[in-house]
Amino acid sequence: MNTKPTLLLFCMLTLSAASLAAPDGSLERGSPEDLGFSAPRLTLVHEMLAQHVEDGRVAGLVAGVARHGKVVYLESMGWNQIEEDNSMLENSLFQIRSMSKPITAAAAMQLVEQGKMKLDDPVSKYIPSFAEMQVFLDPAAADFSQTRSARHEMTIEDLLLNTAGLSHRFGALYRQNEVRSRGDTLEELVEKVTSVPLIGDPGEQWVYSISITVLGRVIELVSGQKFDAYLDEHVYGPLKMTDTAFYVSEEKAQRLARAYRVSSEDRSLSLLPQMAIPITQDPPLLEGAAGIVSSVPDYLRFLQALLNGGELDGERILQAGTVEVMTQNHIPEGLMPFGTNPNKPMLDRGWGYGMAVVVDETMSAYGTNNGEFGWSGSLGTFSWADPVSGTSVVIMLQIQPSDAYNIASKFKAMVHQSMID
Repeated sequence: MNTKPTLLLFCMLTLSAASLAAPDGSLERGSPEDLGFSAPRLTLVHEMLAQHVEDGRVAGLVAGVARHGKVVYLESMGWNQIEEDNSMLENSLFQIRSMSKPITAAAAMQLVEQGKMKLDDPVSKYIPSFAEMQVFLDPAAADFSQTRSARHEMTIEDLLLNTAGLSHRFGALYRQNEVRSRGDTLEELVEKVTSVPLIGDPGEQWVYSISITVLGRVIELVSGQKFDAYLDEHVYGPLKMTDTAFYVSEEKAQRLARAYRVSSEDRSLSLLPQMAIPITQDPPLLEGAAGIVSSVPDYLRFLQALLNGGELDGERILQAGTVEVMTQNHIPEGLMPFGTNPNKPMLDRGWGYGMAVVVDETMSAYGTNNGEFGWSGSLGTFSWADPVSGTSVVIMLQIQPSDAYNIASKFKAMVHQSMID
């Protein structure tokens, strides 16, 4: 098992900041005590994570914690792929699924900031087939013969907020009508999306949906660039996110963490089947809602840029005021609470542009502050950034179901408890 002994980890955590060199592409290292963390408590965090790997609950994982722009904890453990004894690395690559959303939202807000599009623009201004959309009279029945005209058009802001009336890419409605395929381009996808009636009027309900992927097509049309090229030039390049993309290239394939399914019967792990177009192949479909691959060091850089008001290492991707707007709740009180599972709404969170935002820390299941923002992915990745404490945290693993052992929740709670200043 690729885990570090506890005593060695404790010694590493107590080293001076000057003696801790940052890996290529990572934020600068700092000592826990200098940054208000307890080294012994971080050791307990490490032991908790390592135990899940030792017990065979997950194949491996990478976890990172940064505060005030310096890394206080960055550890890898276990394997990228158990069957090949391929060790997990600090820069292993993960399918981050819905943690793609904040990245796409940041790209869209760049164009808003530049005046190239407006939040209240109707989506049909850029994709005409979204004009005059129909709405199911009964979304549960989804009878194409029983529809009415939408009361108003969806806007760019609706796409950012999941209030566009669209459905989820893996929801029954889109699966039955074969809306989503990795073999389609964004242009082809959105035309299929527009062929299916909405499940509600835009702006009138929060539904976790394909909307951020549709936004990727808008970014293409407004910028005149392919979506991946736009992200490379305007987000990944400036932030030195060298391992973030829509697929894993051949030269990086050994660093890819494979996804595993947890058996509901004996809790054993088995490899998830690869997608029809595997994550190691450049896909036609550039899914801004769920298709990005990244690493913990890269995503920490992205979160740190947001905490810094849109800038990192002298490179600015957004103005501070834009970041402030992005990371505020924009869901009206009448639509709250809501959640990806309507039966288990998020009582402590609202929704900003492409990410959740804590609005009532007293309702949270673990320590947090109002204003904290971030999101998770359906294969076990989890991230958050807290402007109050100046802390950003990312954990990445590849497991289905993602909450099989509540590892991310335990990690979040224990990291918060490790802060002593």
